[in-house]
Parts: sequence; structure tokens; C-alpha cells
Amino acid sequence: MSMKFRPISGELAPEEPFFGFWRAQAVVWVSLAIIGFFIRFAIFGNAMAAFWPTLALEPLAFALTSAAAILHGRLTPKSESIVPTLACAVLLCLAASALLSSIGYLIHQLFLPGTVRLVPGNQYRLAFIYYMGIFSIWTLIYFGVGAELAARNERISKMKAETRAVQLELEHLQRQIEPHFLFNSLNTIVAEISERPAIAEEMTRRLADYLRYSLDKHGRSTCRLDEEIDAAETYIRIQALRFDKRLEFQSRVDPAALDVRVPHMTLQGLVENAIKHGMPAEHPSFLITINVRYKGEELIIEVINPGRLRARYEVMQGSGLSNLCRRLALYYPGRYEFSLSERAGRAVAQIRLRGAPISPL
Repeated sequence: MSMKFRPISGELAPEEPFFGFWRAQAVVWVSLAIIGFFIRFAIFGNAMAAFWPTLALEPLAFALTSAAAILHGRLTPKSESIVPTLACAVLLCLAASALLSSIGYLIHQLFLPGTVRLVPGNQYRLAFIYYMGIFSIWTLIYFGVGAELAARNERISKMKAETRAVQLELEHLQRQIEPHFLFNSLNTIVAEISERPAIAEEMTRRLADYLRYSLDKHGRSTCRLDEEIDAAETYIRIQALRFDKRLEFQSRVDPAALDVRVPHMTLQGLVENAIKHGMPAEHPSFLITINVRYKGEELIIEVINPGRLRARYEVMQGSGLSNLCRRLALYYPGRYEFSLSERAGRAVAQIRLRGAPISPL
């Protein structure tokens, strides 16, 4: 008879793009100014006829594209359709190309005849096509990068919300564990005070030792496996006094697993469940065994106790094992397995873990 429960498989604040945009804007237009100078020099055969238009037009183009970007960021609502925005961008590209081409044409009219090699009938047209191509490419890159940044920021916001939700859930689950254990332990101590005060006193000392460990690890999401085993042993020693030392404990642990980090209080739920559901009055002794071993790259943790496996709804009710399974699902998404089985009259709670726990906080 066995019961097995498998998990259901379920990036950072966005960088401010402002400075990146202005760096790219300056580098691109400086590069275009250098390229434009050599193109004009090749066409007009006069260094001054290439220099003055470049000095006047490229800075003006830089100012026009910068102003367009600023106005777009300030005046365009996020919910507005992209179609009107693109239509306005096309009109602005045409107007800016016509303006710069006209200014370039007027500058060349200032040179004396014969000092500039002209291309009859094509000077204005070539300039218009040149700037229209540059502005069109700039516009496509601007909107493309803007769309990617918006999508990235949306993904980041979604991940931050999901991370916060996981953090709150883990905090809630962690808060459920220790008060639940403390409540049970104090009830046990209270029950022993009147009949066995010496036992109640010793249980109180051992509970203090356990709480010292718990407070030392407070706020830590994971701890070493050897620390978990020590805490489980301390808990069992508290319960052993309750049952007149009929409760015994042994562990068989692969030394390679001692430094492995696991979620805090992983063994607590398994051991508490073993005592709660497996301690029969007729047994003269009750041995709880913790086995830890590797099978390939999979870490296997088992808590074994005498007795028959009870019905699923009895075992999984309450916050113990269900809490543990939910925390494992958060720390090992798609990489854990929890099972309860019965082997030769002994109940076996088994956890299989693959890889290291993630940090969802």
C-alpha cells in the first residue's frame, strides 16, 4: 500500500533606458556626420562644400529626432493605438527630410559658381532620399527598441509580483510550523506537570534547546542537513520523555549529504507525523529511523516508523505534511517527489530531491 504525491510543475528592476538612448543617439549621429561628410565630398568634390552642410544638417537632425523622442514619451498615452503614432511618424519623417534637403540646397547656393561640382536636377532629390532613409531607419529602430523595453518591463513587473507572492506564501508556511510544534510540546509538558514534574522539567530544558536552534536559524530559508538531523533528534528526545523512553531514534546518513542544504524544518514534519500517527500503545519500543542517501544525482530522505499506513485523508490532514509538500514545491519546482508507503509492517515517508533548492525570496 502506498500513496505518492508529485508536484505540479508550475528575472530585477528594469534598467532606466534614458541614458542608454542619449548615448546611442549621440554616437549614431556623430557617425552619420562623418559618413555624410565623405559622401558629400565624393559628390561635390569640395571639402568646404561637404563640411558646412554637415556642420549644419547633422546637428539639426540630431535635435529633430531628440525632440520627436521626447514629445513621444511625454504626449503619447500608453493605451493609444500604434497606427496613429506611426502615421504621425511618417509625416514627420517626410517634413524633416524636406526641411534638411532645402537647407542643404540653400547652403550650396552660397558657393561661387565653379567651386562645387553639381549634379544637375538631382541635388535636392538625392538629399531628400538620403535623409528619408535615415529617418525611416531611426524611426523603426526607435519603435522596435521601445516595444522590446516595454515588453521586458512588463515581464519584470510580472516576475516581481510572482516572486513577492511566493515570498509571502513561504513566510505564511514557515509561521505555521513552529507555533504548531510549540503548541504540541507545551501541551505535552502541561500534561506531565502534575503527575511527573521531574519529567516535565527535563522536557522544558530540552524544549529550550530546540527553541535555541530554531531561533538561531530564524529568517534562514535553508540549512545544512546535519543541522536538520540534530534538530529532529532533539525533538525526538523531548517526546521520548513523554513515552517513558520507549521512543528511540537512529540515523543512517551518507557523509556526502551532511553539508547539503535543504529547506529549514524539512525533517520536523516527517518526524512529528511518525510519532503522531505511528505510536501504538501496545509496542514496548518505538524506533524512528532516518535514512539519507544518494541515488545517482537524487537525494533520498526517508523517515521510517513501525505501524501500518493509515488512510490518506488521516495522514495528510492538518498543516504538517501538506505544509511540507507545498514548501518543497516552491523550493524544488518540478524536482521533488514525496511518498508514503508501507514496507513489512513499517511506514516509510520518503522525499526525493533533485538539484539544489532555489531561493524564491
